[in-house]
Amino acid sequence: MTHLYGQQLVAKNHPVIVWRGQMDLFDCAVVEAQVRLQAAGAEELVQSLEEILRFAQRIMAAQVKQEPLLFDTLCGWNAAQIRELSHYPDKYFGVKHSTMHYQDGPVVARLNSLRAKVREVELAAAKAFIDESGNCERTDIIQALNRLSSLLYVLLCRERAARAHEKRLPIGVSNRHVHLSAEHLSALFGAGHALTVAKDLSQPGQFAAQETVRIAGPKGTIDNVRVLGPVRKESQVEISATDSFALGVPAVVRDSGHPEGSPGLQLLGPAGEVSLERGVIVAARHIHMHPDQAVVWGIHDGQRVRIRVESDRPVVFDDVLVRVSPQFSGEVHLDTDEANAALVKTGATALILGV
Repeated sequence: MTHLYGQQLVAKNHPVIVWRGQMDLFDCAVVEAQVRLQAAGAEELVQSLEEILRFAQRIMAAQVKQEPLLFDTLCGWNAAQIRELSHYPDKYFGVKHSTMHYQDGPVVARLNSLRAKVREVELAAAKAFIDESGNCERTDIIQALNRLSSLLYVLLCRERAARAHEKRLPIGVSNRHVHLSAEHLSALFGAGHALTVAKDLSQPGQFAAQETVRIAGPKGTIDNVRVLGPVRKESQVEISATDSFALGVPAVVRDSGHPEGSPGLQLLGPAGEVSLERGVIVAARHIHMHPDQAVVWGIHDGQRVRIRVESDRPVVFDDVLVRVSPQFSGEVHLDTDEANAALVKTGATALILGV
């Protein structure tokens, strides 16, 4: 048994008690969302959710105290404005009514979850306050919950609109790999050997080959390092800083294709081995971009920008080189050390913040 009003005791499955439990769960979901959004840098939304949380607590207090619930404004909008914005998001935010999609991002997904939770609370309220004849003893609470649901939809539409204008790209995580010249390909795999395509990569014309090599440094070796194609003018080995410690070579950060001042190592293949005098690099983080996208975003080849990696552990990276070419599709390239630092998972995106 538990208290309903004053000393009045009811079973814990009483409809009003069930509704109160749903309200508590909604409050918890709001606070959890605030924590996540604050970590993502969405401070304005954190404050909007704070208003929503306080209003939800007012709803609960009005019911427990059996007092009327007054509604003025919430997040700067009155009831009529919330209704108007939620019904016509294309008019006010430039986005149409649409179903959920993962590409809307984690912030929109979180707001959608809260909206769905409010609908659960509404259903519990209907069971608690509407009798079998359709009479409602707390119309004010039912209306308030409906406005909360509409408000959360307005906030997510506004977020979707803002996101549509952001410079956002998918992230590709680059594991250690080798690019070979035609001469070194023959030395390692036999004269006239051609690379066998195992998997096409995200950049047009690029592929992971079936062929692998062993790389050997002064302190250690790493087996089964994937060769990427097609062949290049000069061989290059791209590793992480962590790999450099295992191999015993300096971790020299270079833009791909610029091996000046980088160390070398041994490449070992089934038909022979090659001693590289240079070309072992920790590839500088960079962005591939098509010229059409670069024009829209006002970005040029060789520009360096700041990016924010969106994940459960968001990280801001500076000095990210933009490489623009008709052969490229838009993608941010990070190595495994950088990706692990940000807990990057498949489908993660990065936001270009500025130069």
